[in-house]
Amino acid sequence: MTTPATDLYEQADAETAPLLRRFVLEHPFVAGILGGQLTRPAYAAYLRETYHLVRQTPRYLAAAAARADEPWLRDWFLDLAVDERGHDKLCVHDLRKMDIAPEPFLAGQPGLGSWTMISQNHFLATSADPAGILGFAVATEGLGASLAVRAARAMQRYDFARPAMSFLKVHSTEDQDHIARARQAFNRCADVPERRELMLAAWKYTLRAYGQLFSDALAGGDGDASAPPAGVGAADAR
Repeated sequence: MTTPATDLYEQADAETAPLLRRFVLEHPFVAGILGGQLTRPAYAAYLRETYHLVRQTPRYLAAAAARADEPWLRDWFLDLAVDERGHDKLCVHDLRKMDIAPEPFLAGQPGLGSWTMISQNHFLATSADPAGILGFAVATEGLGASLAVRAARAMQRYDFARPAMSFLKVHSTEDQDHIARARQAFNRCADVPERRELMLAAWKYTLRAYGQLFSDALAGGDGDASAPPAGVGAADAR
């Protein structure tokens, strides 16, 4: 019997749950936020990596829209591109609130985690099926709708972070709507097996890359490719 398309998101969510837990929810960066051990340099590095990541979002969404065959999917990408426009400026604002000059601090290259997700999404938008980006979308919008809410609440305890949380606050609010829209779009595309496989791969790779982004933040954003994310053994890194 064919599985209804409306169930495919839930199936994919269940399949990716172990990766979400291992690479993101149990990451030392997240544990540090929730447990009171977050440092100012680590949070600043997180904002730097996030700046590089979200600065590219409207660009690859616009590129995806240009290649999408279905009008509804083209509109979906364009609508999200508008919503995500300017979110890099929230990171700049938060850095300034921490008395960090943004220009020199953001001048370098992104770390491995951000680099991976940026490269993945531009590849999906320009060379593969752009619908694959929906896998990235459900992964990241899901994090914004759930983890960002918990993180924003926990970070009220940090004097250095309290005035510098505009990015987290915006995403913990907007992503409630975004994850619902991303879920609907995922289900509309998931009834095509090849598309489901591609979206699922992007979802899984995104969770691993987010774990690396957190590792980059803890390391000051160096993004050492020789050091896998926390919890990843040699076999997993290959």
